[in-house]
Amino acid sequence: MGCTQSQKEDGEQSSESVYLQTDKILKRFDLNESGDLDVKELGDLMRNTFPEAALSEAELQDLMATIDLDNSGTITENELRAFLRCYSQKGSLKKRSALVIIDVQNDFITGSLANQYNAAEIIPKINELRDHFDMVVISYDWHPQEHCSFVESANAGKVAIKDPAAEYSAFSAVTLLEDADREEHSQVLYPRHAVQNTEGSETHKDLVKKDSDQRVDKGTKPNIDSYSAFFDNCKAHDTGLTAMLEMQGVTDVYCCGLVLDICVKSSALHGAEMGFNTYVIEDATRPLDQASVDPTKEELAQAGVSMITCAEAVTQVQGSKGKEYSFKEFMAVAKTSNKARQVHEASEAGAHAVSPVGAAPMPQGSVNIVVDSSAAGGAAGGSSSLPSGEDTRKCC
Repeated sequence: MGCTQSQKEDGEQSSESVYLQTDKILKRFDLNESGDLDVKELGDLMRNTFPEAALSEAELQDLMATIDLDNSGTITENELRAFLRCYSQKGSLKKRSALVIIDVQNDFITGSLANQYNAAEIIPKINELRDHFDMVVISYDWHPQEHCSFVESANAGKVAIKDPAAEYSAFSAVTLLEDADREEHSQVLYPRHAVQNTEGSETHKDLVKKDSDQRVDKGTKPNIDSYSAFFDNCKAHDTGLTAMLEMQGVTDVYCCGLVLDICVKSSALHGAEMGFNTYVIEDATRPLDQASVDPTKEELAQAGVSMITCAEAVTQVQGSKGKEYSFKEFMAVAKTSNKARQVHEASEAGAHAVSPVGAAPMPQGSVNIVVDSSAAGGAAGGSSSLPSGEDTRKCC
């Protein structure tokens, strides 16, 4: 995938040659060869690449603060990559939208972790939405038969757990021991679900899918779970979603699916952290627990993620077609999601999916899991995409 046809006709260079080859840009403007850009070097970059912006010294300092979310005083390669995502040489950014459909799979609707809020009702709404967007991505929970999130695997002694117990129950929280792949962290245990190439892992039969859809598999490694469609729970590995969106020049990400207060929330927070203008389509989601909806909305708002309806999403996407963000408009969007990483780190996530049909909702706050304990810098500049499976902890 490269740049769009319209971008080629405008004479712009492809996303791959300009925006994903950030190391080349960094080397050009990193005059002191520190491996990062300081504010003076950022100024040189802006004057050479976006002369139309004509930033004042105060605006340059504001831009530096926007990109440098880890407050290191410099801009790293990953931060620079996110900032430069799909900018044209004219200093503007074409608006392109993506609908990210999260985990609309049988096990979360009618299977081993069936949703108690009639999740099947969101499927016609998602089907009506999808054709309004420039790009559609479908994420799948896609676990091996033995997985660190399965209570059955834990009880069979196949999960390395700190202070192991004789037996574990579903929805209990444990601490997974550190291994070579990721750090020690909390994990909630669920009934076995979304096992690769099983009926439960397939999307609901009524969900419309097309050959043009992109697919993201998450939770594929036996030792790490993944709530977000962007990263696993330790942020040790990238699913490749950021790169997919970058390559299509996406600026605006709309999240829907299951469940609102866990996987949809986690994906939306990472979307904002990766520099996308991010929305959650509330009536095209269902929560784990209705009591957690308002706190989820507050967290998303703090991270600059807007909650909207299906009708509002369609109006926004249709109204933005063919339009562009000016440089300063994009800065304003980026600033709203400055706190996405911090919000995600502070978030106390519950279970991945709701309790089985007929079971009482899990009490809000009944589990305490660090979803993103090693997250790196955020919106318009945090750790950007790496090839799927590449260790990102060095960037954290």
